[in-house]
Amino acid sequence: MCTRFGDAAVEQSTRRRSGFTILELLVVFTVAAVLIAITGKGISSAFAGNSRSSAVRVASTTLFQARAVAIQRSRQSWLVRSGNTIKILADSLGTKVQLGQTVDLNQRFGVTLSSISTPPLRDTVSFDSRGLITGTTTAYSIVITRGLNSDTVCVSGLGNTRGRGC
Repeated sequence: MCTRFGDAAVEQSTRRRSGFTILELLVVFTVAAVLIAITGKGISSAFAGNSRSSAVRVASTTLFQARAVAIQRSRQSWLVRSGNTIKILADSLGTKVQLGQTVDLNQRFGVTLSSISTPPLRDTVSFDSRGLITGTTTAYSIVITRGLNSDTVCVSGLGNTRGRGC
């Protein structure tokens, strides 16, 4: 009887347990945290660059649409920037009507907008029925900034829109 009890004790101590110890889990989580910390900055800057370039495309497209509306309808149209939002207004029998929705680029892409125009401090660019910029503004630029990086969308006096390199 004594040997059987002794055999059971030996058998029970050699049985293996499944799973991980707390120490093993702690080591794995520490290594994962270090890897995330190293690659996280690169990934976040890539997302920031993608957001900024997407905002540049949206702003460029909106400028192009404002000009196209003026040409298609043979009436004046305006691109209006207010803070970080842009919208298109068109002349409809003497009244300004908004076309489409107001686009908030800060909410959508996390960017801030500012404008450069000649003369300065203009937040509206006006296109005549031929697609030319009218009024006192001879050139218009929207500066799109996220973090320390910025891009510029420009429209010349002739209505030509450029997404970069102005």
